[in-house]
Amino acid sequence: MPVRVFNVQDGGTMKSTLSLRLQDAIVGLAFAIASVGCATVEQPKAERYVAPPLGSTWVNERRDTGSYGTASIRAPGKRGEQTWQGNQHVTFEGPEGAIMARPDGAWVGVFRDGKPILTWDPPASYEWPLVVGKTFTQSYRLTNHVTQRTQAFDSTSSVEAYEDVSVPAGTFKAFRVKSSDTLGNENITWFSPALGIFVKQSMRRTDKHAQGPGTREIELVEQNIKK
Repeated sequence: MPVRVFNVQDGGTMKSTLSLRLQDAIVGLAFAIASVGCATVEQPKAERYVAPPLGSTWVNERRDTGSYGTASIRAPGKRGEQTWQGNQHVTFEGPEGAIMARPDGAWVGVFRDGKPILTWDPPASYEWPLVVGKTFTQSYRLTNHVTQRTQAFDSTSSVEAYEDVSVPAGTFKAFRVKSSDTLGNENITWFSPALGIFVKQSMRRTDKHAQGPGTREIELVEQNIKK
């Protein structure tokens, strides 16, 4: 059997070949790890508002302080429909009245016995789609139909997170939206796209508010959102 004798040059060649192969392996592994780390992760997004089906019901627990009052109550809610000014609207009905909204979720106003108490011009809404990191500013005219007074104000909102929020009714995925306006309101709302309603709200009137400081905390206690 022939015997191969390696000279100095052969040894150098083998070492170089092994070194190159090791480098290739390391580069390949690093590329694989980087590819996994840099993979595109699709952010949660709510493209548009989808109202809960007609007849859906829920119960909220509400706790008030300061200028909101001192109430601590459970308030039932119901998804209804109503025609106003010749157009069909979605309603969110409660013991103190109903919020009337367009089918796209924009709030037209608060109504009682079919009559407007407060109205927004244009109708108040999130700016869709909702995605974490989005910030938007909107201008409105709020009319109090009891006092016949109209106020112009600006509202700025930021979508801070898409997260699990736990309330007495359960744990839900929700967009956390922080808002403030030139009337002196600072609010945080947790909106569930799956339910089509808020599952939690933290509302605060600052010293700048015409009615003075106060807080209102609302949590979803029960829900029967029809599928």
